[in-house]
Amino acid sequence: MRTWRIIALSLAAHGAVLVAQDTLSLDQAIRLALANEHGIRIARNDARIAEEQSSAGNAGLLPRVDATGRGNYSNQYSRLDFAEGIPDVERDGVESTTLSGQLGLSYTLFNGMGNFAAHDRAVLNAHLADLRARAQVEATLTQVIALYYALASLDQDVAITQRILDISNDRMARQEGRAELGGSGRLDVLNAQVDLQADSTTLIQARLRRASTARDLNVLLGRAPDMELRVSHRIGFAQALAEEQLVQDALRGNVQVASALAQVRAAEADQRVARALRWPRLDLSAAYGVTDQRNEVGVVLGTYTRGLSGGLTLSVPLFDGGRVNTQVEAARLRAESAALAEQQARLQVERDVRNAYTAWSSQRQILRIQDDAVVTARLNFSRTNDLYQAGQITGLQFRQAQLDLANAERLAVVAGFNTKVAELQLLRASGGLTQGLGITEDLR
Repeated sequence: MRTWRIIALSLAAHGAVLVAQDTLSLDQAIRLALANEHGIRIARNDARIAEEQSSAGNAGLLPRVDATGRGNYSNQYSRLDFAEGIPDVERDGVESTTLSGQLGLSYTLFNGMGNFAAHDRAVLNAHLADLRARAQVEATLTQVIALYYALASLDQDVAITQRILDISNDRMARQEGRAELGGSGRLDVLNAQVDLQADSTTLIQARLRRASTARDLNVLLGRAPDMELRVSHRIGFAQALAEEQLVQDALRGNVQVASALAQVRAAEADQRVARALRWPRLDLSAAYGVTDQRNEVGVVLGTYTRGLSGGLTLSVPLFDGGRVNTQVEAARLRAESAALAEQQARLQVERDVRNAYTAWSSQRQILRIQDDAVVTARLNFSRTNDLYQAGQITGLQFRQAQLDLANAERLAVVAGFNTKVAELQLLRASGGLTQGLGITEDLR
């Protein structure tokens, strides 16, 4: 019998070590995730890349200036046959050198405004990358919050299970004492032992679930999986959340709607880029160059030139096998699809907000019911315990009251944390998650 008491004491000691760890607040967990989570860091890098690529120069709005230089040297056998009266030349090891340098400028003066449309498209790409980074942040924060509250819930579950185990351990000791004094039969002792063994197993499983969830949260925070982790059990609930106001906020600020709208604008820019291919193109080129050439043999032994040169190139698309028309039509269809996708996103977001609001309202009702159930279960267990100590009820009846209390407490704990998670999911659907969490800095 003492073996099970040793197990119970060791499990309690493990809980005391856990409590000794520093508490990580939800705000600290969020900041760790924002700084360390790999998906967020990758999304931010993608956003920075898109921002760098949205410059005017990258879109062809600025001229291009190139400096080039060239040097040639040759050593050859040469034979020159001249007209009558001029002696021929035949010589080996003839050297010649050419040195040249040029500063050139090129610029597209007109291409149907395609370069401006390309710049607009690049800017929209950067905006879309920012929205993707924001979506990644919101998705990660949702996971962090869910795991954080799941861990807090499991802490409570461990504590409840520990209390149940303590009660079973006390019951076992009492039954053994009664059996030794002849006050109870062997069957009562065996029943108490079975319940003690079941509660010990339940506590081990609860600790296992708690450890696994802590590792998941640590990884999401960018920390070593086996770092000790203790979370706060305090919860504050929002009270005044109006469904219609949340729907309107979502249609203005939800990242899914914002992304769909940006896709519409990007598709319109693609249309302008495609239509620009039908227009003539006018390019300007200008250069300042220097050339110095020296020959050991020949009529002209050296040349030196320097000066400006420039020109305009006009190209008019006459026929390309219908490729431009194909690109224009494809761009038009993509724009139409983007507009449809935006309408769909608005409907889906409104649905998600209303579903989330219903879930949040239901969870609040469940929480109130479970809180009342805990009060009832505690009164029932207190009365049952008194009757059991007086020998007026059986061990099975006492065990049922014990399990009813444990189940009510567990359900109340889960209901509390589920209500908070439902609240934050509602804020995320309405586009107000970061504000609800008090995050005001730039998330990029």
